Amino acid sequence: MKIIVDTSVWIEYFRASPAAATVIDKGLLDGTVYMVGPVISELLQRVRTEKELEKLAGCIDAVPFINPTFADWRLAGLKSFRLRKEGVTIPLTDLLIAAISINNGASVYTSDHHFKLIPDVIIYEPKV
Repeated sequence: MKIIVDTSVWIEYFRASPAAATVIDKGLLDGTVYMVGPVISELLQRVRTEKELEKLAGCIDAVPFINPTFADWRLAGLKSFRLRKEGVTIPLTDLLIAAISINNGASVYTSDHHFKLIPDVIIYEPKV
């Protein structure tokens, strides 16, 4: 099972949230947690100091990466088109993460409500 961890959960993880840490640490050991480009960019843009940047870069480099494909970009655009026709606007970064997850059979571990609005996305729900 592949799990793409969204920015919202990585932020919880770096703030030492026990729930996020349990899932991510286990996933890193098991090889089930993955990183995607939009999450990397969102995390890096939030860094405040060089020290934080250095620490974060090391963490990012340790997580397996799923590269977006043409099919992912296309699916993100199609999902956006269909959702906008229904009056729902979702950030392109979230749509791309969703498309990557759908095309790779991965779930998304997130606390961001946008993902629940995107058809075919499997939300990872940690066992409590």
